[in-house]
Amino acid sequence: MDSLNPLRQLVALGDTGNFRLAGEALGVSHSAVSQTIRKLEESYGVELFDRTRGRTVPTAFGERLIESARRSLNDMDTAARDLQLMESHQGGRLVIGVDPAVSESLLSLPLAKMINKHPSLQFTVLSCNRARWEKRLRNREIDMYLGLQPDREEDVLSYRKLVLQPPALFCRSDHALLSKPTILINDLRHLSVIGGDVPDWFLWRILDAYPDAFTGLQDLRGTFLTSQDFGLLRQLLLRTNALAILPEFIIHQEVATGLVRKVEVQGWPFNDSTISGVAAWLRERPLPPAAKQLLSEVQRMLDQSVFRRRTRGEP
Repeated sequence: MDSLNPLRQLVALGDTGNFRLAGEALGVSHSAVSQTIRKLEESYGVELFDRTRGRTVPTAFGERLIESARRSLNDMDTAARDLQLMESHQGGRLVIGVDPAVSESLLSLPLAKMINKHPSLQFTVLSCNRARWEKRLRNREIDMYLGLQPDREEDVLSYRKLVLQPPALFCRSDHALLSKPTILINDLRHLSVIGGDVPDWFLWRILDAYPDAFTGLQDLRGTFLTSQDFGLLRQLLLRTNALAILPEFIIHQEVATGLVRKVEVQGWPFNDSTISGVAAWLRERPLPPAAKQLLSEVQRMLDQSVFRRRTRGEP
């Protein structure tokens, strides 16, 4: 829209600090940017930029206006994307935030089906750690989040529970730990244990299972080397003597070829259970049809996984 051009030029000049670079970023001349800023300054009656320091720097007035302009542009971009997605799931862009711990196992098959069925629909998948995804939903940077259940639910968000298979403990097949007839939790205390960043409730289940092994939550969390990069964790598992708490989906090929083996720890709390995941979205912003269909595909895949495990007699 033409009415947004002054805002775009204002933000571009604030970001680049140069009229020529701002114009190039927007495909207009530097004189057009200069004229726009001059009109804005005349309209508000204040200087928005300081041009005397060899670089065009926003004044306090300019910083405040740039902040509002940036927010307005983001809101308009989000609204335009919402209109496309609300109309149908045939076009538009769907932005999904996902916990790295479940991204591959939870999204790969459902997303592949959606891409094949709706090739004109564009997807962006953003890796979101547990400290950032709620803020991204509130700021409308993502349309929906998929991941582990949070420790606390936010009133401004809607949630749908997902039943997930828990990660397991793995090590290299030549690890000395596997020679023990019975592996106890204390056998892990002198070893490096790596894994993804998990909510507190996940760790509390370990604490409840081994109340005498750790002094508290921070003691347990401090024993882990955590990373959001599961490719890195996989490589560390293969190249070191570290143990890894990982979704089996990530290393299924290594397990199948015998490079990696599952570690059976006595009393491990996730052997015969599932863990809780969620799909979450902004309560005041209903899910668009494309997000609803993707969530249905995810739920269908999870239901089929549970059925297959029960058929094989697994918990």
